[in-house]
Amino acid sequence: MLSQWGVDFEGVNVLEDAAGLAEMQALGISSLPLTLLDGSFVHGWNPGALAELVGVNFDATPRLSPAELAASLDAILAHAEELLGTATPEQLRRSHPERKRTLRFLAFHIFRIGGAFVDGMEQGRYPREWLVEEPPPGMDSGVELANYGANTRERIGAWFAAHREARFGEAVSTSYFSTHLVPTYYGDQSAHLLLERTTWHAGQHLRQAHDLLSGPEDTVSDLPPGLFDGLPMPESLW
Repeated sequence: MLSQWGVDFEGVNVLEDAAGLAEMQALGISSLPLTLLDGSFVHGWNPGALAELVGVNFDATPRLSPAELAASLDAILAHAEELLGTATPEQLRRSHPERKRTLRFLAFHIFRIGGAFVDGMEQGRYPREWLVEEPPPGMDSGVELANYGANTRERIGAWFAAHREARFGEAVSTSYFSTHLVPTYYGDQSAHLLLERTTWHAGQHLRQAHDLLSGPEDTVSDLPPGLFDGLPMPESLW
């Protein structure tokens, strides 16, 4: 994001830079990304807060309506379910050289992100701990992970369906999503912004899972064009 804005910065790999890791831990932060500037910082992928930190004009208003985001999230999770359902144990042990997460964790994480949105709306909170949960014991195969994904999609769909008449008056109320705030680990967020973040976050990890399954000996179909249209996807894959 900083590169896209033309902002100069110094990248620090905390896996290899002990001083950088210590500085991050001193702030009470244990995950990336983290951007520091003159004693202030932005934790996580938060374009609006990041723009304010570095003095860049940026409109953080979601481009897609809540209804469009809900449909996009379901499509992303459906493709993740299809992609990961046939993953072998060997494939699920794969990881990117710059990341410690295995494909097994990444697969679970994609679906947990979606479920966390409903948890946040129901519980009125969104702690970081939900996003670092490990796959439960026994969820070791592609089929089991895909089944978890299918159950998660069903739960998300049921949440939207249950709220259609009772509170929104339509399939998804833009006004409600714009004004309803959810306390998150990176600050209060409107339900609209949280849904957008949920959608592109799951989409980004779907891209990564697809990459891990695209080795020379693998046979995997391309993700469909337009799947991420309208989403503020990170420029970098990893």
